[in-house]
Amino acid sequence: MSPFLKRTLSAAALIPALLLGTTGPAVAATNTLTITAINRSGAKVSIWTKVVNLDSGREYSVRAGTKRTLPKGDYAVLALITTGTTNTLGGRTVKVSGTSKLTVDARYGKRVDLRLSPAVTRLGHDVRAQICTGTGSSGSEVDTSAGNGFTLYAIPTASKKITFAAMATWADPDGVADNYAVLHRTVGVPSNPSRTFYKSQLGTTTVETRRGPTGTQYSDVAVQPTPNGCGNRMYAGLWNLNRPNSAKIHFSPGSWEIRGFFPTYAKNGDHYSLGEQSTHRTVVAGRSSFVRFGGASWGPGFHVPVTYQGRISYPLDDMFQDPGFNGLNGNHNYIAGDRAKATLTFGGKVVKTAYDTGFGQYMPSLEYQVKKAGWYTLTNTASRYYPEIAFQSGMLSTGSTVTYRFHAKPNTSVLAQVATIQHMPTGLNGYNRARPGSVTNVALKLNRYVLWGDVKRGANPTLKSLTTKVSFDGGRTWKAVPVKKINGVWAAVVTNPASGAVALRTRATYTSGGYTEAGIQRAYAIG
Repeated sequence: MSPFLKRTLSAAALIPALLLGTTGPAVAATNTLTITAINRSGAKVSIWTKVVNLDSGREYSVRAGTKRTLPKGDYAVLALITTGTTNTLGGRTVKVSGTSKLTVDARYGKRVDLRLSPAVTRLGHDVRAQICTGTGSSGSEVDTSAGNGFTLYAIPTASKKITFAAMATWADPDGVADNYAVLHRTVGVPSNPSRTFYKSQLGTTTVETRRGPTGTQYSDVAVQPTPNGCGNRMYAGLWNLNRPNSAKIHFSPGSWEIRGFFPTYAKNGDHYSLGEQSTHRTVVAGRSSFVRFGGASWGPGFHVPVTYQGRISYPLDDMFQDPGFNGLNGNHNYIAGDRAKATLTFGGKVVKTAYDTGFGQYMPSLEYQVKKAGWYTLTNTASRYYPEIAFQSGMLSTGSTVTYRFHAKPNTSVLAQVATIQHMPTGLNGYNRARPGSVTNVALKLNRYVLWGDVKRGANPTLKSLTTKVSFDGGRTWKAVPVKKINGVWAAVVTNPASGAVALRTRATYTSGGYTEAGIQRAYAIG
């Protein structure tokens, strides 16, 4: 055997020992990904991309043209490539193992164009799109729009790890003409991501925006697709007005969130939001629904006292809630600017006092550990308060109060056996005003929701009596008004004066010995 062959065999015999690490530490393998991005002109571009591990969901920012070290695994790459006045979305999957490379080429992008048939004119038009990973709310996305003269493209892919959504709106900023909002959502990106929507296949929601209790003369209306899935974070404003309004929005079938905002200006000129309301509508072709933002009589809210692990708990910042928005089933109501004082009495003595100072408190509440079983009375009185803001002159729903008498005992977790009372005046105009000398039926809604906590709901209280008083002089004097059932709903029948505003106070007593009394100042106006 030649000396050269002996040396070769001897070296080969050492390789297994080196691989097993018997003669030194092992060298870890390096896994890298290099992304090449090409724009619609065929040039390589250096852009940032989102690279998402499809197992862990961890997201990385990776610049195209740069080798990036990543853990071994399966990834989705999401990119937006801009070329002049075109925006191209691309999503591809890649396995990172060793030295991996991927090209995202905008030249393969197909036009994204959502159309109505018959077409509409003279409306503001907006188109936007997203590519995403996954189908839930926790996925990653890259989005863009076709506004300001841009044209929108998407690169087709059959991968089920990539999802796609495009939304278009046609809006009248004056709030007079009909508006349209449509959503095109797919798994993968189709070879033709454009789509035509036929008006006959849309559903309709009439959206009314009123004035009075919001504290500002302004309101915005916007729409957003739901539920979870690609495109659920796309959002489009439709109109912004300084007057009451009612307009139709025609939606493609599916679930949509409709949102109302109440912007205003601070005393120093800064822009503020006094609050917002939102609700979901499941849209069905050919069917209609209705939404009212800024309805009358904001307060008190929908929380009743809870005994949780032997502790009475009641939130103090629930005193100005639109009765049409209870915080359940996709309804949301938030209004800024209030302060409140709550007291809890037992055996004729105040055992706890709590305050909502208006600012700087996180979820202010009254909390009291129950030491003895018996009847407790909780009262919360609130007023609108926002020192930086000059509320609109003649604002409604300026104050509210609620009192609950209920039985509680130690070591329990149960909803108090009382109900909330919401006043819902009918027949008002866009400024929440009734005609002078007219009769207003105020629906009285008794509600009892478990809004939080792992507590038993227990039995509903049995109503013994229901009475309402009204005041036309700001609460200085009160008089009883008739309460009767109208179309199956309890209602207070109020004969309105010639001018001013109406305050309401209703008491529901229960056969158990408990009661609820709820009051609202300036529930609605006259004239």
